[in-house]
Amino acid sequence: MGVKLIIVLGLLIGVLYCIHILVKDYQAISAAKVFRLLFKRDLSSPNPYKAHVRWGAILQYDRIQCTRYIFCDLGLRDIKTPLRAGFADMLTLQPRNEDVDALEVFKTAYNYGRSFGTTDEDPCRTEYSMCPFRIAFLHEVIQYLMRVGQVDPATEKVKS
Repeated sequence: MGVKLIIVLGLLIGVLYCIHILVKDYQAISAAKVFRLLFKRDLSSPNPYKAHVRWGAILQYDRIQCTRYIFCDLGLRDIKTPLRAGFADMLTLQPRNEDVDALEVFKTAYNYGRSFGTTDEDPCRTEYSMCPFRIAFLHEVIQYLMRVGQVDPATEKVKS
């Protein structure tokens, strides 16, 4: 029993790390242009800031396919929130050379969900059955990570 618990906890840490990378990349992409300019390393560079998603790193830690399950669900269900639309738009960004193959894996998951249209059944659950978490839980984790680290303008303190 103890070994199984340790394995499950290790897998959970991998899932959380994947989602953490995904959320941080989404926040970097969706940040206002002023903030992108503030954090640009070389202001004199003529090259504009290009947002990249670390697809290779996400896929490396997505051993139990939970991130692929999220993208399959994005394709399956209607996009009703800006966050879901933003995650779907991340698939259209130009990847770095080392991330091309990993991006194709996530695009395949998204297109798999889209191929079923909106349905009451969950074909993504059967395709990515290694992920032990419900999609609602994964979306709650994403929402939590989006809130953590944001500064409340009224109190200038980090929201928890």
